[in-house]
Amino acid sequence: MTPAARRPTAHDGSVPRKPTAPATTVPAATVPDRTVTDDAPASGTAVSVRGLSRSFGPVRALTDVSFDVPAGEITALLGENGAGKSTLLKILAGLQPPSEGTVSVFGEEITSFDPSTVLDRHGVAIVPQELSLLPDRSVAENVLSGVEPGHRWFPSRRRMLERTGELLAGMDLRLDPAAPVRSLDLATQQLVVVARSVARGCRVLILDEPTAMLTPAEAERLFTLMAGLKAAGTTMLYVSHRMPEVFRLADHIQVLRDGSHVASWRNSETTPDQAVAAMVGRELGRFTRRTGHSPGPEVRPALKVRELSGRRHREVSFDVRPGEILGVAGLPDSGRVEMLHNVFGGEKGTGGEVELLGEPYDRRDPIASVGRRLAFVPGERRAQGLLTTMSVGENVGVLTTRAFSRLGLIKRRPFDRQAAEQARRMRVKTATMDQPITSLSGGNQQKAVLGRWLAIDPGVLILDEPTRGVDVGAKAEIYEQLFGLAEKGLAILCSSSDLPELLTLTDRIAVMSEGRVVDVVNTAGATEESIMTLATGAVQAA
Repeated sequence: MTPAARRPTAHDGSVPRKPTAPATTVPAATVPDRTVTDDAPASGTAVSVRGLSRSFGPVRALTDVSFDVPAGEITALLGENGAGKSTLLKILAGLQPPSEGTVSVFGEEITSFDPSTVLDRHGVAIVPQELSLLPDRSVAENVLSGVEPGHRWFPSRRRMLERTGELLAGMDLRLDPAAPVRSLDLATQQLVVVARSVARGCRVLILDEPTAMLTPAEAERLFTLMAGLKAAGTTMLYVSHRMPEVFRLADHIQVLRDGSHVASWRNSETTPDQAVAAMVGRELGRFTRRTGHSPGPEVRPALKVRELSGRRHREVSFDVRPGEILGVAGLPDSGRVEMLHNVFGGEKGTGGEVELLGEPYDRRDPIASVGRRLAFVPGERRAQGLLTTMSVGENVGVLTTRAFSRLGLIKRRPFDRQAAEQARRMRVKTATMDQPITSLSGGNQQKAVLGRWLAIDPGVLILDEPTRGVDVGAKAEIYEQLFGLAEKGLAILCSSSDLPELLTLTDRIAVMSEGRVVDVVNTAGATEESIMTLATGAVQAA
C-alpha cells in the first residue's frame, strides 16, 4: 500500500477513496519484488513482452520494449501522446503484429496477431476509446456476440437473455439484457464492452483511457467493476493520463517515452511527480492555480451574454473581460456545452443577447464568428475539430486561406510558411507539415486545433474540454499558452468536466445546473466540493 503522504490528493487535501471489491474474492498471484525488468519472465506473469519493436516505414513507433504484467493485478501503462502506448496496445490485442520481438500470455507465445485469435486462444481483450458496439442490437446480443447459445444461425433469444442476465448479475451490473445499446449512456456502453470481454473468457483486460469521457460518478461505477474483476483474478493493463486514478488503482506502473520502455515501479515505490518526470523526461512541477487577476467592473467586457436561451439552457448571463479566464462548470446535462455552441453560432438559440467586443452580435453563425474574431475549440476533437482528410498544415492554416488567396487560388508558399510558423509557436510535434493530422498524437492534434483558431487573432476564445485525452506534458504546454494569452489581454471562456482543471486555469467559474447559471464564484475561494454542490443543486447559491 502506498503511504498516505505519497498519495495524490484533491484540492482540499483529501485522498481519493479506493473502490470496494465484492465480498467474494480470489487471491491475487504473488509478484516478486522488483523494479527492473529481467530478461526472463517472472513467475505469476500474465503478459511478457520481450524486445518488442514496431516500424511504420521510416518511423519507429516502438524500440526494443521489454516488461512483464503480473497476473491478477492492475498495471498502469503511462506515457505522453506519441510515446508508443497505442501501438503497444494494438499489438497486445492482436490488431497489428510487431516488427520484432515476442509477446507471451501466461507462458504461451502469440504467433498469430489477429483480435479473434488473441482473445479466443490467449484471453486478451481490449476496451478501446472508440467503442465497437452494435447500437441497434440489445445488450444481450452485444455481450454474447460470437458466443451465442443455441444453433449458430438461429441462436436462442431466451437463453441469450438468461445467460446475459446471469453474467451481468455476477458482475454486479444492473442492466436490462433486452435493452437496445443505443438507449444507454456512454459509461454504460463501456461496461457492456467489458461484459462482452468477460463472456468471451477474457483473462487479460486492456482499458485504454476508459474515463476520458466519463463523469466522476460514472468513473466510480467502472472502478467498482474493476475491483470486482481483480478480485476474481482478471489481469488488467490500464492506460490513463490522470495521475490520481493511476495511483489509486494500479499495483504496478510501466512508463514509455519516445517508443522505449524507461521505467518500472510498484505503486508504493514512486510518486506522481516521479512518474510524470519519467514520461516527459523532465520535471514539470505542479500546476499552480491562476489567482489574483481581476479586471474590475470598470473594464468593458469582451463578451457579454444576457438571458441566453436555447437547447438545454435558458436565461444564461455572464461577462468575460479582457485578460480574464472564466470557467464554466456543470454536469453533462447542465446545458453548458450547448450554451457554448449557441454563443459561437453553431446552434440556434431561442432568445437572449450577445455582445462581442463592444458590438451586438445577433445573427450568429460559425463563418460570421470567424470574421468577428470569436474563436471556438470544441470538445469533440475528432468529430468537430479535426479535418481528418487533410494535412497538419492545412488543419492549422484553414481559417487564413482568404488572406493567401487570389482569384480563387491559394498562394501555397506564404500559406505554408504561415501554417508552419503557427505550428512552431504551438510546439506541434510533427515530422512534416504535409503528414496527415490523424497521424499526430492527441496532444499535438489539440495544439494544432488551438493554433488554427489563434491564427485569426481572436478577441475572445471559447474552449470546451481543452485537454481531454491529452497527456500531462501537452497539458502543461496548453496551460502555459492559455496563461500567456490571458496576460496579453485575450478574454477566454473555458468549459471543462475536469474540476481540478477549472480550479487551475480560471479566475472565476460560472456554475450551471439544469440549464441555468446558479452562481459565478471566485476561483481563489472555490473547491471541488463547493462547485459540485452548486452543480448538483444540493444547495442553492446565496
